[in-house]
Amino acid sequence: MRNLLYGLIVLLAASCVAQADNFYSSQAAWAAALSGSPTTINFEGIAPVNGYLNVTPGITVGGVNFAIGPASPSGASFWVIGDNYYYPGYAVASSQTASGTLDFLATLPSSVTALGFNYIVGPGAVTITLSDGATTTLNPSDPGDNFGFFGVTALGGVTTVDITEPYTLASQAINLKDFSYGTANPTPEPASLVLLGTGVLGLAGVIRRKLNL
Repeated sequence: MRNLLYGLIVLLAASCVAQADNFYSSQAAWAAALSGSPTTINFEGIAPVNGYLNVTPGITVGGVNFAIGPASPSGASFWVIGDNYYYPGYAVASSQTASGTLDFLATLPSSVTALGFNYIVGPGAVTITLSDGATTTLNPSDPGDNFGFFGVTALGGVTTVDITEPYTLASQAINLKDFSYGTANPTPEPASLVLLGTGVLGLAGVIRRKLNL
């Protein structure tokens, strides 16, 4: 019986590995991991071209709420940035002019297994925390207001993405555009398949020995 329990634990661990989140800095690689095309929110038409709109504490677009996160101090603000005001394309930004933690929170109306977005962040240690408890860091954006990309596939599903960074610059902001979400391909990674198969074989051997007793 103890061996049977051990086999079940191995199988459960293998299943958990297959559910692990995968992070992407390449938009093409992230898109290739999806089953079908994602839904994309581009914030077009909310703010004027070459202008901006203050929507503090946040705004809901396409069912997704974009807002100042809970770690931000009082005085933080939230903006929709118009096309070509700072850079090509519409975006949303959480900003502040006081010391503390800058926090940007996106909340989806239901669980999704894949999400991604383009971002501009400051030079500090930027942390992403997902509702499933997974965390990772973002690379600082390239000079010249060039956007980086963040994507994740999470077979267990996520409903929120929380981005935080320490305040280091005057009028610092976290900028997002082209927020996308969809369905991840359910096929596990090869390493996960090997581990899962090992667990199944081990459990089958234990059961066979028990039946032969």
